Amino acid sequence: MLTTRTTIKIATYNCEVVFIVTDDIISQVNKVYHKHKIASVWEDNCEGVVYSPDIDKYYLIINSSYITHNTISHEIFHLTVRITGDRGISEEEARAWLSGHLSENLYKFLNKKKLQIKHG
Repeated sequence: MLTTRTTIKIATYNCEVVFIVTDDIISQVNKVYHKHKIASVWEDNCEGVVYSPDIDKYYLIINSSYITHNTISHEIFHLTVRITGDRGISEEEARAWLSGHLSENLYKFLNKKKLQIKHG
């Protein structure tokens, strides 16, 4: 079973982001829920999930079957909106900077782990 993760700190927004890539997204989301004492059970075998137990920690979990530029962009958008929204930030440049920063770090992580990004 493939599950790999890394954590980055975003000093500008005083939070951290955990990137997780897995071939069992249901199990991984439920592990994160359990860790944060969330009673819900995740049952959706989706492409990706953004979850935040509080304003200081965010999770971006991607199903390894769907590592595409589209999925990455889609989930980074959700993550960016969540982080900036939690802080009342709607300024476009701040969101664009954060989106680029998150994308750069996610792509570095994928490259380091030699995870292939599917095209098309």
